[in-house]
Amino acid sequence: MYKQTKLKENLQQIGLICVLWIICMFFYSLIIYFTIDELEPEIINFTQEMISGFILGLLFGLTNGCLEVFIFKQRFKRIKFGYTVLLKTNLFIGAFVLTVIIFILIKNNILAPIGLFGKPQENEILEFFGSPVFLKHGLYAILFSFGINFFLQIDKKMGKDVLFNLFLGKFHRPRKQEKIIMFLDLVSSTTIAEKIGDQKYSAFLKDYFFDLDELIVESKGAVYQYVGDEVVVLWDVNDGVENNNCIRSYYESQKSIYKKKEKYLELYSVFPQFKAGIHFGEVVVTEVGGSKSEIAYHGDNMNTASRLCAAAKTDSNGLLISAELLSCLQYIDESYSVESVGLIKFKGKEHDIAAFSVNAKN
Repeated sequence: MYKQTKLKENLQQIGLICVLWIICMFFYSLIIYFTIDELEPEIINFTQEMISGFILGLLFGLTNGCLEVFIFKQRFKRIKFGYTVLLKTNLFIGAFVLTVIIFILIKNNILAPIGLFGKPQENEILEFFGSPVFLKHGLYAILFSFGINFFLQIDKKMGKDVLFNLFLGKFHRPRKQEKIIMFLDLVSSTTIAEKIGDQKYSAFLKDYFFDLDELIVESKGAVYQYVGDEVVVLWDVNDGVENNNCIRSYYESQKSIYKKKEKYLELYSVFPQFKAGIHFGEVVVTEVGGSKSEIAYHGDNMNTASRLCAAAKTDSNGLLISAELLSCLQYIDESYSVESVGLIKFKGKEHDIAAFSVNAKN
């Protein structure tokens, strides 16, 4: 199931990149049509320019999307932001050359025979790469590539859908949403920090958060915040309930981190262990800040999830969920054992919270 989710996420990202490139190449085709000076205006065909823009945009999107998903996402995850943008742009030059060759072959062997383009020219590929037009087109394409890669990196830094929602002004005014909320907290963080020192502890947290992230994304969750040694994860209700993703995320993360135990012990002489609390309920989401804006989630249900996480530190399984969340989950008994721990009294809250301890059967 996680492989299917990951495949879907990868295809969606490639699709987004394709859409961005098609838009860029349509725009560029319009520029060529109205301002080009290499050819006589009367011989420029608008339909051909639009077809060229679509095909080139699709090809650029596919090549860049595959580079993004299968090369950068897998092998260059920890490169610095600026280096990532520059490296992607440089690799694009090679992709640009390959894409232009494929386009010319498609144009000459598929589109020309059906009358959408004129008769193919001899040595068209060599002549194109040896002409000033190649340099001009290449410059435009590299600038577009830099802009798209910069946008994707900013979107990644801000979190899932945050940049898009800020751009649309979707949360300019507070609005209510139903969310599944998980607070995940590192065990004995103070002791670890004292043992290995601040700088090494910072590197330890960086690796720990990085290793958690992929499993969270594959469970269709989104990291909302890193608060000290704590991770706050949110799911849309349907995504979190599907296949018990919000519960599965916790145990898959445990398995993944445990497999890297030797790496942590070798680097830091300690191994990360964590507890979590998960709750379901209505939250208020809004855009906050002036010189620095972000989307923030507020409400009593955020506080309840945090309190459950704190209470989970004394639970043998390390995971407590609320009765509200349990009522949403389907077929949970097939994979997990659920045991009531009764009502938990939280300081400052009027009503007690019915909590349940969850443990994986296998």
